Amino acid sequence: MSWISEAFDRAVENNRARVAVVEEDRKWTFGELGAEVDSIARTLRSRVPGDTVGILLLNSERYVATLLAVWKAGKIAVPLNYLLPPQELAFIIRDSGMTSLVTSQFFAQSVAAVKPLFGEKGLILMADAPEFTESRAEIPLPHEYRDPALYLYTSGTTGRPKGVVLTHRNLLHNVESCSLAGEFDQRDTFLCLLPFFHTYAITGTILLPLLNGCKIVLVDRFHPNKVLKLIEQHAISVFLAIPSMYRVMAMSEGPFNLSSVRFPISGGEPLPLAVAEAFATRFGVHICEGYGQTEASPVVTLNLPGKRKLGTVGPVLPGVEVAIWDEMKNPLPLGEIGEIMVRGANVMEGYYRLPEETAKTITREWLHTGDLGKVDSDGFVTITGRKKELIISAGENIYPREIEEVLAQHPKIREVAVIGIKDEVRGEVPKAFLLVHEGLTVDDKELRSFCRDKLAGYKVPKHFEVLADLPRTPTGKVLKRMLPTG
Repeated sequence: MSWISEAFDRAVENNRARVAVVEEDRKWTFGELGAEVDSIARTLRSRVPGDTVGILLLNSERYVATLLAVWKAGKIAVPLNYLLPPQELAFIIRDSGMTSLVTSQFFAQSVAAVKPLFGEKGLILMADAPEFTESRAEIPLPHEYRDPALYLYTSGTTGRPKGVVLTHRNLLHNVESCSLAGEFDQRDTFLCLLPFFHTYAITGTILLPLLNGCKIVLVDRFHPNKVLKLIEQHAISVFLAIPSMYRVMAMSEGPFNLSSVRFPISGGEPLPLAVAEAFATRFGVHICEGYGQTEASPVVTLNLPGKRKLGTVGPVLPGVEVAIWDEMKNPLPLGEIGEIMVRGANVMEGYYRLPEETAKTITREWLHTGDLGKVDSDGFVTITGRKKELIISAGENIYPREIEEVLAQHPKIREVAVIGIKDEVRGEVPKAFLLVHEGLTVDDKELRSFCRDKLAGYKVPKHFEVLADLPRTPTGKVLKRMLPTG
C-alpha cells in the first residue's frame, strides 16, 4: 500500500531546493514546504482528538500544507466549501463526525455559528496563529496511515449532500493516470484557480503537480485580468478551470501573452463549443476538455494537446475503464448512447455511512455516473447529458446539451440551460432558459428560426424564457432542478 505522505516525502527529497509554491510575492521550496507539513502534522497529532479534521480556508500555501499535514498525522481531511451557508456547513460537520476544524480569522462569522457543534472535546485551530506551525512536541509521526484520506461532500444538486469516501489509493491512482496521460514533469508550472474544497482542485492542482515536482502558483479568488497577468508573469504551462472562467477570460480586454500555456484543461461541467472557439481565437490556445466525478477521484477522460477532439471529453485515462450500459445494465456497442460506467482503482470506497446509496451507485465494481454518453471508434467519449435530464418527446430521445450547444452559438446569447417540461400532446417538450448579453433583446421567433437551421424539428424548444440569471450551486454550477417547469 502506498500513501500520499510517502509520495510527498519522495517529492521533497528529490526537489528540496526547487520552488514548490508561490503565493503573491512569497515562495516556498519543497524543503520548506516539507518542514512546515511535518510541524503542522505534529501539532495535529498531539492536539487533535479523533480521526477527522475539517479545513475551512481560502486557497493558500497554508491550505496546501495543512491538507498534506492532516494525512501525515494519520487523519482524514474534510475540505469545507466556504461558500456554503452555516446550516449546510453544520450538516457536514455533524454527518462527518468531525472532531476538529482548521480555519482562519477570515471565517470568524461562519466559525462562530458552528462552534457549538464541536462540544467540549472538539477543537478549532486557527491556521494563521503562530503556534499552529510551531509544535514543540517531538512526537513520532505514524508510518501507517488511516485509509480513507478524504470525505468530500457533493454539492447537493440532487438533494441531501453525500460524503464521498476517497482513499489514499484512489487519489494516488488518479494522479498516476493523469501523469501518464499528460506527461507532466518539473518543467511545468501549474496555476491554481479552483477552490481547494473540490477534488478537481485537490487532485489536479495540489497532488498532481507537487508529486511530480512541479511548481504551483496560487490564486485565492478568480479575477480574469489578474489570472491572465499571472500566466504571463510565471510562464504558466498548465491550468485547470471551469467553462465560465474561460468564457470571461475570452472576453477580457488588453494584450495578454499566453504562449507559455501548453495544457489548459476544462472540467466541472460541459464546455460549450462557442466558448472553446472564442478562447482559441482570442489567445491562440486550444482548451482540452476532460470529464470526471468526485466519486472517481475525479478524472476519467481527458483530451490531450496532441490528441484532441473538439466536442468530446477525450479518451479514457490509462488504468481507468469506461463502458456504456443500457437500462438493463448490458454493455452497448460503440456509437450508441447509454449510461457512462467507470471502473478502476480511482473509484471511491463508497458514500460515508450510506451503504444503500453506495450499493445503488456501484455495481460489480462499476460506478454509475448518471451521465449519458457514447464512445467512438477512436476511444473518445462524448457526453450527451444527465440521465435524469433526458427528455422523451413523443417517443423521441432529446439530449438537452445538443440544444444548448446550438443556442450558445447565437450571438445574443451569453448562457443557456434546457430542460424538459410536461406537454399534453408530446408528453415532454424542451424549454430553453436564456441569459442574453447586456443591452440586447431576443424574441422566440428569432430563436426558433435559428434552431430550425441546426436541429431536427422535434428538438427545437417549444418554449423560451429570458432570465436575469440561472439558479446555481454555491460553486456556480447551474441547478436545472430549480428552473420553473410551469
